[in-house]
Amino acid sequence: MRDNRLHYSFALCLLVLVSLLLLSYLPDFSIGAWKLKRVDLLADIRPEKPETIDTLQAKEGVESDSVRAQVDSVARVARSGCKPGITCIEDYSGDSTALLYFLKALHALKENKKSVRVAMYGDSFIEGDVFCGSFRDTLQTLLGGRGVGYVPITSEVAGFRNTIKHQFGHWRTFSLISKKDSTVHAEIGPAGFCFLPKDGNWVEYRPSKQRYLRDFPIIKLYYKNLGKAMLHYAINDSIQDSVALRTSDRLREWKYYKAKANAVKFQFTNADSLQLYGASFEDAEGIYVDNFSLRGNSGIVLHNVPDAMYEEFNQYRDYKLIVLQYGLNVVREDSVNYTWYAERMIRVVNKIKRVFPKASIVLLSVSDRSTNTSGTFKTMPAIPAMRNAQRYIAQQTGIAFWDLYEAMGGENSMVTFAEGKPVMAAKDYTHLNFKGGRKISQRFVNSLLYELEKYENTLAH
Repeated sequence: MRDNRLHYSFALCLLVLVSLLLLSYLPDFSIGAWKLKRVDLLADIRPEKPETIDTLQAKEGVESDSVRAQVDSVARVARSGCKPGITCIEDYSGDSTALLYFLKALHALKENKKSVRVAMYGDSFIEGDVFCGSFRDTLQTLLGGRGVGYVPITSEVAGFRNTIKHQFGHWRTFSLISKKDSTVHAEIGPAGFCFLPKDGNWVEYRPSKQRYLRDFPIIKLYYKNLGKAMLHYAINDSIQDSVALRTSDRLREWKYYKAKANAVKFQFTNADSLQLYGASFEDAEGIYVDNFSLRGNSGIVLHNVPDAMYEEFNQYRDYKLIVLQYGLNVVREDSVNYTWYAERMIRVVNKIKRVFPKASIVLLSVSDRSTNTSGTFKTMPAIPAMRNAQRYIAQQTGIAFWDLYEAMGGENSMVTFAEGKPVMAAKDYTHLNFKGGRKISQRFVNSLLYELEKYENTLAH
């Protein structure tokens, strides 16, 4: 008869429990690139002693209270006189002209039949048109326009994005944050990507069922061709044609506008010296929002795109508003010192001002983001610190600033979005879902329309 060894299981459980208790007394530590967090078995019953923004600031020796007070004072002046229920756009131009190019273009759009374009640069927070889709739809409802605007050749979220149907095959994709390959000539384009066709390449776009996005009135393609590349395209699965792409070391635009299309498929041959930068689907008039999202991007790398790339693209697009949305990929739980980030982003914003000289620029603050603190999700102390750093960037560069963190509801608002009914954010407590994107984008539209109202009231007097 076997011995009863049940006590071994009990001893093993006791050993694991004691080990975990001992580990709870070890601080966070790192081994190379790996960061190990403290195991806190008693988190749910231990009295909470959170590390506040003030204690983190004291530990890191960041900006003094007088400096922060000065930034806050300027912000209060910029927000003064704001309409109740509106998160006002703060103008740091010095002469209230930060949004002038955009407001003039919107006002003129009511009188003429031209187009107005917005470029939204951001990270995973806006990918898949979670934010831009509703933003675009609302503006097109009010001001006209039919089309989704810019779409990349390949995309990590093609199956997730609901504003266009997008499939592709046999491409090499390079981005501002991807690993460089010295054996390949790939110039990164104005949206942060470069797409190189391989043998058997193809890319197909079909419109969605959403209003204003149900067909393709005008199709555009952006490329650089140093050889004898040929474009083969099929419209509506029936009309087929081929065209030699223009040979040039400059960014070029190919355009098709003979009929409203319900599908388009591109293929490229003789493409060894061809670089693609994306397509665009639009009409001849109205307002358009180009989504330039790049997952994992801090915004700093925008400075690495050559001036000529931005300038040549803008000759075709003629942007009137540039929106910058970054910060989520920079914040850390153990830091509230983002002076280094502000210094680098000031360089980026000044470059954007230089290469888009006839566009207004608005910097969106970081959104709320929550982390598990002693068993409860709460706003990371780094979030308001990053928001303040971004406001400082706007002040130093003389552009507009919109407090996305405040527009969401401020502290712990991401918890409300992720746990409320309806659910408006993912359970990573970082990213909005489509319902959340619709709510926040509507607030941004309301802020812009409030600025337009003030501008038109000024003209009337």
